[in-house]
Amino acid sequence: MKKLIVFLLFLTLSIMALTAQSNTVMDEFLSREGADATTSLLLIAQATGQLPGDASPSDAIKWREEQSWGGKFANQDDQSITSGRFHLALFQSFSIKGGIMYSLFKSPRLAALEAGYQGFVTGTPYVNHRMTPEEVLSSLSMALEMQEAKQ
Repeated sequence: MKKLIVFLLFLTLSIMALTAQSNTVMDEFLSREGADATTSLLLIAQATGQLPGDASPSDAIKWREEQSWGGKFANQDDQSITSGRFHLALFQSFSIKGGIMYSLFKSPRLAALEAGYQGFVTGTPYVNHRMTPEEVLSSLSMALEMQEAKQ
């Protein structure tokens, strides 16, 4: 019961932080079983303020290509996003520090492990785990909370 309340709190905070996000995009995203890479990256870019609230998923593809870590997403636009790739994008976009190995070799595998260590992932942090929309919003809300705590 306590985990459900915490999850709902994270979900509410993340939705409040993304109020400019189009309802149709968010509704479509939440209706899927698996989180797609394009919308997940769009949410990260909007949460960090790098894309405006009215940006489209195609804008997220252009934004991703401009990022140093963007090459790790080749041909992943319409596919489900994995925990490793999502957390790599999340950590890089929010400048979240990691351990020694992650700091030296920023890869999806090490990002998934770091996400597990820092509490972004409950359970075992598998690099190829296909994320759900709820998991994406939960991790995103944790990143937003960390950013608020820094300020």
